Amino acid sequence: MSWSKGLSGEGLDELRRVLNREAYHDEAKSTGSKREKIVSRRSNRKLLIIQTGGTIDKDYPRSVAGYAFEITEPAVKRILAKVNVDFVHKCVTACRKDSMAMKTADRVKILRYCNHPEVGHVLITHGTDTMIETAKFLADAQKGDLKKKVIVLTGAMRPEKFQDSDAAFNVGVAIGALDVCEPGVYICMNGRVRLFSKVERDKKTGLFVSKL
Repeated sequence: MSWSKGLSGEGLDELRRVLNREAYHDEAKSTGSKREKIVSRRSNRKLLIIQTGGTIDKDYPRSVAGYAFEITEPAVKRILAKVNVDFVHKCVTACRKDSMAMKTADRVKILRYCNHPEVGHVLITHGTDTMIETAKFLADAQKGDLKKKVIVLTGAMRPEKFQDSDAAFNVGVAIGALDVCEPGVYICMNGRVRLFSKVERDKKTGLFVSKL
């Protein structure tokens, strides 16, 4: 199955642009030789970040008429903009949904992004309610080169926009894990990184805990 099958229009154009081998370096080249030298010393790892929605990306832009939330721009962009990271990364949007509203078609789109041959490390920001289900879907689909990839799903209990959010912490732990984990599909929440198959959600506390 072609990695682009099922994608069209702006979605396909975006995928081609951000995953193209040259696209990762065009911006640096255009700023001059000094910038090129800096980039040449950076990590060669290409990290693809996939936004799917969930609490981490929730915003409350309305100043009147209630507290209705909207899922807006990827929170991970704001998080990484605050720090000087030593790796090349690009962010794409698979969907912007509360995870309880995710359908099989959404997970298939996530899988297609993960499946691109130039992607080896993937961070997926996801709602916590069905994070494990999506991880299982991706793991069940792992064949061929997909088995060689490191995929980490993370999210947040409180929106990144909130001062007491756990979003930045979780994203940081997840990105660190991508450097050291063996190929597989992992859940990163509550300060722990574990294979999805070894994680379950405690219904009383909401924490992601190790299976007994």
